[in-house]
Amino acid sequence: MAYYIYRVKDDYGRPLHGLMIAEDKKEVKSKLKQSDYFFISARQVTRGSVFNRKVKFQTLIMFTHRLTSLIEAGIPILAATNILWRQTEDETIQLVVSHMRTQLEEGSQISEAMLDFNNIFPIAYRALIQVGEKSGAMITVLHKLTEYLDYKANVIARTKKATFYPSIVIVFSIITVICMFAFVVPAFQKVLLKLKVALPPLTKFVMAVSEVIRSPYFIVGFFVFLIAGIILWRVVRRYDRVAYYFDQLVLKIPYFGNIMNTLALGQFVRSLSILLGAGVPIIESLEVATTTVTNRKIAGDIREVKTRIEHGSSLNDAFRKCKDFPVMLIEMVGIGETSGMLVQILEKVTKHFDDEVDYHLNRFLTLLEPMLIVVVGLIVLCTLLAIYLPVMGIWQGLMNR
Repeated sequence: MAYYIYRVKDDYGRPLHGLMIAEDKKEVKSKLKQSDYFFISARQVTRGSVFNRKVKFQTLIMFTHRLTSLIEAGIPILAATNILWRQTEDETIQLVVSHMRTQLEEGSQISEAMLDFNNIFPIAYRALIQVGEKSGAMITVLHKLTEYLDYKANVIARTKKATFYPSIVIVFSIITVICMFAFVVPAFQKVLLKLKVALPPLTKFVMAVSEVIRSPYFIVGFFVFLIAGIILWRVVRRYDRVAYYFDQLVLKIPYFGNIMNTLALGQFVRSLSILLGAGVPIIESLEVATTTVTNRKIAGDIREVKTRIEHGSSLNDAFRKCKDFPVMLIEMVGIGETSGMLVQILEKVTKHFDDEVDYHLNRFLTLLEPMLIVVVGLIVLCTLLAIYLPVMGIWQGLMNR
């Protein structure tokens, strides 16, 4: 038996892709003859080429919203997957839904089918779906899930917004400086060398930098260094201890580290509140919510909290024993546990973290623009001084004659 990806068309001529386990192409074709679809082709694939696929995050959000709408409309889950299969245009999602439909027909749960696509469905996603299946409150859980995905999409959008403008300004600044050293400085260098005048140290330094930048070895070395740095970064990040110390170092960067810390804690608290609100036990909620934290230092602190709770501590005491969590989070968790409104309190904490991140990001962007302008301006000023100092020296010499 092998995996086959087949391609069919419906009555409207729309192409659909599906996944099937069969002996050969003939068996795939014969099984599809019983359906209302027009068979086009089938090809054998490996398991990894199918189940290791990824999709864009917006595609996952759209899939979840559609599934929520269908289940909320009272459509059984098996019929909902059939509708989803015909409605979606993404090939990978079509394969995912096709596999889910097959698994459901064989008596499996939808969360079990999602396990095969762990690169598409995060741990928190699968955990919430499993809670919905066990509790029978799938609609409520799906609404929580869409809320979680929308929040995560908002975090991604805010992060891109925070990095896009500075990246453009930095790249433009680098290009401006390189163009000056590669084209402007050499033009004046020829004139100054012909005049055979004594060059100030600043002028010699600028000319030396210009020669280095114009050298073909510099261009080759730059790209080699860049590629080697990317490869080294990916290799180093695979080692937990190295990644842990690097993430710890990131959090110590003035101002920027505070933003990253608040952003990571906001994601964690939001995930924890959604999981607890859906009825997931506290230990499992902490374990799943930890997977949403990309900073390994913060993730390690959360695991310590989880360990203390497993040994009998309350959530407030477990947070309090860890010095790296903000006081506001610790106090609010204590209030939530005492009042029995932990989920609601965590939602308020998340809102506070979101507002704090927005404030610091906006302030960071406001300060970054003039700082970059000043830095580039100083580089340009030094370059112009290096060019005009010898000229001014010649002019003074002529005036003294």
